[in-house]
Amino acid sequence: MPKRNSNRVKLKPGNILPRKFNTTKIITSLIVIFTIGSILIIVGSVFFSSTKEGFSELSLLMYDDVQETYKFEGYPINVFRSVNRTVFFMVKNFEDKVAYYQLQVKATKLSQNTSTVSPLSTSQSQLMYSKDTYEKILSPGTKSEKEGNSLFLGHYIWEPTNVTLFLDPQIEAVLEGEFEMKIVFELWIFETETNQFVYSGVFTFLEIEVFYW
Repeated sequence: MPKRNSNRVKLKPGNILPRKFNTTKIITSLIVIFTIGSILIIVGSVFFSSTKEGFSELSLLMYDDVQETYKFEGYPINVFRSVNRTVFFMVKNFEDKVAYYQLQVKATKLSQNTSTVSPLSTSQSQLMYSKDTYEKILSPGTKSEKEGNSLFLGHYIWEPTNVTLFLDPQIEAVLEGEFEMKIVFELWIFETETNQFVYSGVFTFLEIEVFYW
């Protein structure tokens, strides 16, 4: 009887049979990976996007007569009944829109708390300038101006403005004989919906020693 030829491959020790590729499984796996990747990208763009919100900047300055420039130091530390003090404030508009600002200067006790949520009430403070308020409309600063805002002048800047700090009977009544007070500078923004100025939550203050003479 003739001997049959065997088509079987004889394996030697250490040999591995080549694996047949399952095209269907590979395509399915790629689709799954692509779908998961797309979902992660969408979730990341929605929930982890780093959006920069607009803001307003308020600062106090003093003028240096020698160098003929403004500086962020040397603020007044006391006020007399007979001697006024001078300080400058500056506002920068980075709200990404035109803003109509108002600055309110209030005197209160040193122990009085200030907040970004609500302004000082009239029962706890005395408004220094109730008639001649500080108001100005500013256009928004650009992205480059926001990143390098070191100038004192610009279309988006309320240039350094003089404020006279003083002591009068109304302020003395609020202090009730205390020898230290807090002068708070509050930034307000006009709201078109309510047609009035609202507290922006931006403020700064000076601690001042009081002399009643």
